[in-house]
Amino acid sequence: MSKINLITVGFVDVNYDHVEWIFRDHFNFKPFDPRATYNKETDVLVTSRPFQWNETNRQMSDTIQKNVLDKGVRVILADLWEARPYFSPVNDLAPYLDNVLVMLGCKNSLDTGWRHHIDVPNWFWYNEHLMYTCDWRCKGYQTYKPNRKNEKLFLMPMHRAKLFRNEVRERFEPLLENSIWSYVQSWDNGCALPRFTQSDIEQFMPDRIFESEWYDQTCFTLAVETAVDRQFNVQEEIEGLRKEAHPCELFVTEKTYKPIAFRHPFQVIGMKGTLDFLHDIGFETYENIFDESYDSLDFFHDRMDVIYKNCEHFNKNTYLNSITEQKLEHNYQRFYNRQLVLDGVKQDIIEPLLEWIN
Repeated sequence: MSKINLITVGFVDVNYDHVEWIFRDHFNFKPFDPRATYNKETDVLVTSRPFQWNETNRQMSDTIQKNVLDKGVRVILADLWEARPYFSPVNDLAPYLDNVLVMLGCKNSLDTGWRHHIDVPNWFWYNEHLMYTCDWRCKGYQTYKPNRKNEKLFLMPMHRAKLFRNEVRERFEPLLENSIWSYVQSWDNGCALPRFTQSDIEQFMPDRIFESEWYDQTCFTLAVETAVDRQFNVQEEIEGLRKEAHPCELFVTEKTYKPIAFRHPFQVIGMKGTLDFLHDIGFETYENIFDESYDSLDFFHDRMDVIYKNCEHFNKNTYLNSITEQKLEHNYQRFYNRQLVLDGVKQDIIEPLLEWIN
């Protein structure tokens, strides 16, 4: 059977070199050519961002409709970095819903009107593993071994401004002087992480910079996730009334996987059930040193209060016992298990794609 052609409109979420090589065994990647005629039997259009295909770019939209949609060619909206699609089913795609597939990097996304979708909640594990092991700019990430100094309490990186992150900074203010933290795009008094080296990945993906000192100097990570609450109102989501709450059961991003990759204990300031999710996919968390009951609490502020108390009462002198070391090593080995990741990409992405296409 010949390979399906994935016709990419702009740069799509599976175009990165560290990921694309896996897909090449099953698909050919070709850039969209507005002069070409496409065949629904051999071609599938893929796009991830609307900036090249939306109402402000009517010429491109009309070309895609004429050369792709009206000919029955299927379309994949690959928004694997997101918990909500960039496109709405009420836009130009509304008459073609049977031929559109939405891919998201979350668990159990809300039904916002799309008829076909694939949720890939492990996407950020797969992507981070492949980036750290296949991208030459991440040299040293996998081979890092902690040289623990315990000079600071926790590492807490925050980048984009969000209301709940303002609350996190305010709640943890008494502990920040003794920690390494950032809030880069804060609306008030921004703060960046200290830098000790230069990074080849800085211009490409500044949020993937790795500094060993961040981990050596701190006892654990506070992983402040992209979302802390679930958006339950489907109609508001459909109408574009988007909030910081996300329209899915769970969204776990690279923020949680970084301490796993770098042998660092962690707590997660994220959505309810994050730790249970990590357990389900084989990772261990640190109930031996933290009260992890926060993971089952319904309300963000209640979860944050438990996490704060864990930090406030943390004992630097006793946390690194044999149980903690076993968990750190287990998580490291599982995160960097290439076969697990390849099998996961095949099972969670490639096979569902081929089934939908065929």
